[in-house]
Amino acid sequence: MIGWLVAASFATAGWLVGHWLAGEKGIRPSLHTMPLVGAFAPAGLQRWCGRSLVEQLTGWVLAFVGWAAAALGHDPALLVATWLLGAIWGVVLGCLSMGKDSAPDAAGPPVAADSPQATLDRPVPPPPQVASDPGPAAVEDDDGLAFRLALRCPTCGAELGVPVYHHMVRCEFCASEHVVMGQGEVIRAVIPDVVTSRETVHAAVLKHLRHLHYLKLYDQRVRPLVEQQQASQQQAELPLTLDLPTSPIVAAVEREVEWEADAYAGRISSRLRVLAWQRFLAPTWHRFGTLYQAAFGRDQEGHKRMEFQVVTLEGSASANPTPLPAMGKLSYLRALRPLVGSPEAGIPALPITLGQEEIDRKAIQPTQRRSELAITPIAQRGTFVAETSALVYRPWHLVEAELEGARHRLLVDGGAADVGGVPEFETLETEPPGEPPPEKLRLTPSRCPECGGDFTFAADSVAHLCRNCFRLLQITGDHWQAVRYAREEPQGGSWLAPFWRFPLRVRAATGEVVVDLAHLTDGIDGTYDQIGNRPQVPEFFYVPAFRVRISKAGVRLYRRLWPLLGQPRSLSRERFTTASPPRQVVAVTLPAPEAREFGRVYLALAFGHRDLARAEIKRVRAAFLDAELEGEPLLTYLNLPAELVLPFRGLLGRARPQAVQALQGRRR
Repeated sequence: MIGWLVAASFATAGWLVGHWLAGEKGIRPSLHTMPLVGAFAPAGLQRWCGRSLVEQLTGWVLAFVGWAAAALGHDPALLVATWLLGAIWGVVLGCLSMGKDSAPDAAGPPVAADSPQATLDRPVPPPPQVASDPGPAAVEDDDGLAFRLALRCPTCGAELGVPVYHHMVRCEFCASEHVVMGQGEVIRAVIPDVVTSRETVHAAVLKHLRHLHYLKLYDQRVRPLVEQQQASQQQAELPLTLDLPTSPIVAAVEREVEWEADAYAGRISSRLRVLAWQRFLAPTWHRFGTLYQAAFGRDQEGHKRMEFQVVTLEGSASANPTPLPAMGKLSYLRALRPLVGSPEAGIPALPITLGQEEIDRKAIQPTQRRSELAITPIAQRGTFVAETSALVYRPWHLVEAELEGARHRLLVDGGAADVGGVPEFETLETEPPGEPPPEKLRLTPSRCPECGGDFTFAADSVAHLCRNCFRLLQITGDHWQAVRYAREEPQGGSWLAPFWRFPLRVRAATGEVVVDLAHLTDGIDGTYDQIGNRPQVPEFFYVPAFRVRISKAGVRLYRRLWPLLGQPRSLSRERFTTASPPRQVVAVTLPAPEAREFGRVYLALAFGHRDLARAEIKRVRAAFLDAELEGEPLLTYLNLPAELVLPFRGLLGRARPQAVQALQGRRR
């Protein structure tokens, strides 16, 4: 009887130890300990590894049989056999754990670029947790366009994440649609602060110290194995960029380093003390807009050409010289809060001592941006038109902590709850929060103020065509204003697209005014060898009143439109009527002031090889690149062939990744 009790006690004790380690201690078994624990306490190993109850019971039976054989039958060979079975079981569990940790999970999130597994293809450690500024970024799809601002739906009160460049928004909760008003002003927003207590400050510092300890262990144990794997790859004459599967040994050691880093954090948690904690906001200027650039140069065959490009840019610059980690892009953030009425509005902030010109000086710099045109530029000019200007406050926490007599002075990023670096300043001067100016950004029902008809939803619309009364309305300040427009008669099989009809009135840097397209193009070399003494005849030209946020695709569409826009047009100044209503209509997404800048570079398509063959830089710069476009435009709806519009339909206004793939002949 005593032998049975001893066997049951040993088997149960092993399970209890595994339960204690898995629960209260939170320590994970290492690759080296799994065979040993599996031999003497197989049930405890199953519990320690979080296996099922059936596996834990099987392990308990295995241990009970072995100890019972030794205690009752005096059969040590059977006991050793159970030890071997348990050890093999431990090895199998270790291999399964390695496979689970190293194999990619198709349903899970992708491996982060700064994770240790990602470093297998490069000989550098995971980067420290310090924010950096990647500089101005050319935006190419809808998912990365600017940042979102949290606004309340006026119908149901739900919080909506509205991209700041959108002029309309749809509430997914109540299906209502709203127009965004007040975007002409500087938007004042704040990144939500998730560090709101001493406990969250403690957790952020602890996470940082755990990360530093992990990097230390990684360099000691994992990096030599990674370098050895890369050396073997070179000996096999395989490219280092080849994505080879992770070595099981590397994955196992990496997982062991993770466990040890977790255990280290658990040991120091109670000994880490937060001595001081100062909370403050840092202001940053942010701009989102479009760069219009024209260039004169030579193509690969040496021919002189005039080209233009349209690039959407996002940039930011600090509004205070205090050395803090750069803001970078805000596209990665889920949503920001309007400063007015937010919980962060009462936090002291650094004073605003630098203006928005810092963005032009440090980030945008349109005149210094390298051209991405298919020519070697000789002379070029660019104009950046801001679509959104914002003053974004980023929450920071200046923290002094102590661990085992060592002092740590750190900056904690309140938006990410991570340590953003070590402060480079000794003192910090903030000012108490003042009363922020009234917030003008708001949502209003998407209805015609004249007849009450609903507007057609188009996120980027800056002017709305009412499909009930056919008025074209735009928001000027806080008021609706009717916009005059001309139009062609709707034709079957065509789309009506908006254009700004400008009088061709180009004032050169020398003061000369050109109102005739032939005089502009033929005279670019200083002579009129093609048109002779023919007098100028005032002309008009059409500038697209819609955006294509994908720059290369947009230029491709604009090129296809240019020869169509020179054809004679029969226009009416009367509104559309119910007798002949427009069917397929492209939304107006480019306002007139910005269209003027676009039109000035769009005219680059008018110049042919013969016009530019004898042109010199000085004349090109004075007559075109430095010239200004004068005159007031008229919005005009023109018929475009459906076969021209449909390939670009998904790119008009908003840029959708699916539409980009369709345009490139790819499918998801």
